Amino acid sequence: MKKIAVATLALFSTLAIAQDRVAKFDKNEDQKVDYSELKKACDVTRSLFEKADKNGDEALSNSEMKTARAYLFRKCDKEE
Repeated sequence: MKKIAVATLALFSTLAIAQDRVAKFDKNEDQKVDYSELKKACDVTRSLFEKADKNGDEALSNSEMKTARAYLFRKCDKEE
């Protein structure tokens, strides 16, 4: 039971971090982060952004940002 509680807490914490990232970079407040919004704060290439954009809609959602956190946000000012 304790393991389930810890796993649930970790999941919600990770989702909250992704939502915080969206809020931080989403300047037009459309709940997604496009390349130009991310590029203003991060030193990322277009190809790295496209790798994170799993559905190809040219914007990162909460879940895409959560998945990409290990490689995308290392190049951002004051991230992680």
